[in-house]
Amino acid sequence: MECLAQYLDDLEDLVFAIALKAERIRMAVSFFLFIATAVSLQIFCILIALNHPPVALAIASLLAVRMLFHAVVSDAASAYAN
Repeated sequence: MECLAQYLDDLEDLVFAIALKAERIRMAVSFFLFIATAVSLQIFCILIALNHPPVALAIASLLAVRMLFHAVVSDAASAYAN
């Protein structure tokens, strides 16, 4: 009976070791996809700015307005929460 308990304990350790490695691989792939997306987005934005400057200016203006709106709304929401 003691042998079976030891065998199940070793099996459990093996399963959790595989799960830990799988999690590390998942995190590495996720980080790689994030970096690839960020680089491709930057390259795309540079190409738009070089080929169509008015469109790039419009996109930058919309993003700036969105960030300012989000900053104002989130500050007001946190002030009313207290």
